[in-house]
Amino acid sequence: MNFDDLKATENQPVCSDEVKYAQLSNTFGAEVSGLDMSDDISDAIKSDLKHALFKHQILLFRQQELSEDQQVRFAQLFGPCRILWQNQHYPSKNDHAHYLSNVDAKGQPIGRHPDPGSTHWHSDGSWARQPSRATVLYGIQVPEGEGATHFANMYQLFASLDPQTKEYFETLNAEHNFELARASRQQRMPWQWFHSEVDRQPLVAQLKWWKSVLGRRLRDGAVYHPVVRRHPETGRPALFIGDHAWRISKRFWPAGIKLMKEINSLKIDPSATYTHQWQAGDLIIWDNGSVLHKVGEYNILDQVRIMRRCVVEN
Repeated sequence: MNFDDLKATENQPVCSDEVKYAQLSNTFGAEVSGLDMSDDISDAIKSDLKHALFKHQILLFRQQELSEDQQVRFAQLFGPCRILWQNQHYPSKNDHAHYLSNVDAKGQPIGRHPDPGSTHWHSDGSWARQPSRATVLYGIQVPEGEGATHFANMYQLFASLDPQTKEYFETLNAEHNFELARASRQQRMPWQWFHSEVDRQPLVAQLKWWKSVLGRRLRDGAVYHPVVRRHPETGRPALFIGDHAWRISKRFWPAGIKLMKEINSLKIDPSATYTHQWQAGDLIIWDNGSVLHKVGEYNILDQVRIMRRCVVEN
């Protein structure tokens, strides 16, 4: 069966004699029990899991012991995996997995957050012309009570909007760009260079950075996605926003950035969120087309957090 032909709908049951699903929250997410993902699994269960991902949006598997290759093999049940950048302090042997760690491979602190941008709501790979399908994250060593991952249901956020706002948002497209989004958030736009309250690099360094970024944007083309996106698997409308969406198109840049910030700042009802407190051995996969996520705070100097990630392409 071709995965691209699978559509998760309300009347398609997700069931198996071996696999059990329990709700993580009242609105989305499920804990899956009865599986050891280091073992081979049947085609029937593979099909169940594929349907379950788009039905529940988040799947949690507890007490898993997985090598890099085993985690990649699990991720590939849902599609091909992206080749990922490698953490210079904690490289992986498999190019389809990488580590998010505040210590190096010898356990020595690196003295900084491994991915500061991940502390803001975002969808992995939304900056790509074909956004990623899903992310698989595995907890190897986690700080007790800290470093949670927060999830937000974008189906529910869209559904909560009034009819006029829904109609307006459906007319909008956003540009997604990893580098320009962070420049905007860090107030590094050219019209912000001379704000005295913000530390600045030398002007020559800023101009060199902008030449490089805009050169790549010109070479590869800008990436736009509708603010209200029909999910490619379920057909349901969801807000496709987050930190990588840095401006609304067809507007003067400052106005487009301001509007995108307002949209990204929409209040998310607590019922549309799930906070996962990690345990070592937790394996989570989530649907990037309907879920935003961000990492919570933890003491990067005194606590150890080692996670391994795979990203599934669309």
